[in-house]
Amino acid sequence: MTELQADVCVVGAGYAGLAAARRLRAGGRSVVVLEARDRVGGRIWTERLPDGTALDRGGAWLAPGHSAMLGLAADYGVGTYKTWVAGAHLLVEADRIRQYKGLIPKISPGAVVTIALAQARIDRLARKVPVDEPWTARRAAEWDGKSVGEWVARAGVRTAIGHDLFEMAVRGLFGSDLDRVALLHLLQLVHGHRSINVLFSIEGGSQENLIEGGAAAIAEHIAAELGDAVRLNAPVRAVNQTGASVMVEADGVSVSCRHVVIAAPPALSLDVAFDPPLERDRVSLYRAYVGGRETKTLVVYDTAFWRAAGYSGQSAEPRSPAEVTIDASPASGTPGILACFTFGPVAERWDAMAQQDRRPALLEALSRRFGPHAMKPDAVIETPWWSEPWSRGCSFAHLPPGVLSRYGPVIRQPFGRVHWAGTETAGTSHGAMDGAVRSGERAADEILQGVPSTAAAPAS
Repeated sequence: MTELQADVCVVGAGYAGLAAARRLRAGGRSVVVLEARDRVGGRIWTERLPDGTALDRGGAWLAPGHSAMLGLAADYGVGTYKTWVAGAHLLVEADRIRQYKGLIPKISPGAVVTIALAQARIDRLARKVPVDEPWTARRAAEWDGKSVGEWVARAGVRTAIGHDLFEMAVRGLFGSDLDRVALLHLLQLVHGHRSINVLFSIEGGSQENLIEGGAAAIAEHIAAELGDAVRLNAPVRAVNQTGASVMVEADGVSVSCRHVVIAAPPALSLDVAFDPPLERDRVSLYRAYVGGRETKTLVVYDTAFWRAAGYSGQSAEPRSPAEVTIDASPASGTPGILACFTFGPVAERWDAMAQQDRRPALLEALSRRFGPHAMKPDAVIETPWWSEPWSRGCSFAHLPPGVLSRYGPVIRQPFGRVHWAGTETAGTSHGAMDGAVRSGERAADEILQGVPSTAAAPAS
C-alpha cells in the first residue's frame, strides 16, 4: 500500500476531476487524483487506429458556447474542426427514405409545425427554471411530478413518423425510457444549453465541433501536466473524515488530505464506504440518479464515401440498430467514420441480440441509407455505456419524477470536507463535457475560497 499526502484528493480523472485538480494546483494546493480506470477521460474515451486516427467511443462534440472546454483547448494548443454537414440528411420511414436539409425533415406541414410548437413550448418553460437551482422554480413540484414521456405523448405532434422522430430525439438526450425522466430535469437541461434546438443541432449546436486528436486529447494534456499526481487503476473504496483531516482508501494507495473532491457519476458514490456515512437524502438521490442506456457504435471505412454521393452522413430511423448517425470522420474524411447511436429501450433490445445477428442488421440499415459500400467496413467498434462499470451509463445521469424537487439541494452541497463535481452538478452545459469542466472548477473554488459546508458531516 502506497501512502500519500496532499492538500486535496480528487476522485475521478474525467474532465471534472482533472479541471478541479488543475485549478487547485494553480491555486497553490497539492493534489492527488485517483482514477479507477486504466486511462483518463472518464466518459470521454478516445482510442486510436494504427495510423493514429482518433476514435471517440464516448463524448466527442463541442458546441460554440462551450467556452470552458474551448478555453482548455486553446490553453493546450488543441484544435477543433466542424462536423461535416454538407449534403442531404436522411430520414427512413417504413419503405421510404426522405432527403432533407436543416433540422426538421419535411414530413408533412402539420407535423413540422407541431414539432416546432412543441420545441418552442419546451424552451418557454425551460426559461422559467433557474438553471443552477431548478427545484426553486414556482412550478417545480408540478413539473417534477410529470414524466417527459407523459409530456411528449401530449405534445400534439402530428403523424406517426413526426411523433416517433420527436420522441427519439428527446430520448436521445437522456438514453432512457422517457417515462423514467422528470420533465423538470428536461427543462433544466434545455435551459443549461439555451434551447432544445441547440441540443438537437449540429450547426450552431451541441454537435458542431470535433476535437483534433480526439475528445480525450485535452484530458491527456492535463494529466501529463499533473504527472505522478494522477494514479490510475485505483478505485476508491473508503472516505473517512476525522476533524480537519480525511483519509481516502483506494486499491493500492491511501491519501491523507484536508479536502476531497468526488468527481464521478453520482451512483458510484454508493459503492464507497463513507465514515461518517452519507446523509439519507444524498443516498436517496444517488440511488435514483442513474446513467442513460446508450450504445455508440463507430463504423470505420476507408473513406467517407457518403460525402461524394451527396450525403452528410446524418440520418435517422427510430427503433433501428442505428437510430441516429453522424459523420465523425477526421477533417480530411480519411478514414470515414460513421457514429451510430441507439438510446434507452432500443439500445437494450439491440444489445441483447448476439453480435453475429446485430452487426449484419446494423450494416444492412446503413447500406439502405448510404449504398452498398456501407456493407464493407474496416472496423465496427461497439460501446454499450451502461455496461461500462466505472460509468454505468452515458452521457450523463438522469432523474425520475419526484426526485429533483425533493433532493436537488444536496447535489452540490459539501459534506463536511467532501466536495462534489461532475457534469450532473453543473447548471450551464449540464450533461456535457463543458459542464464537467465548469463543475470541477467550481468545486476547486469552494476549497480555495474556504466555502463553509452547509451540510457538515456528523461528528464521528
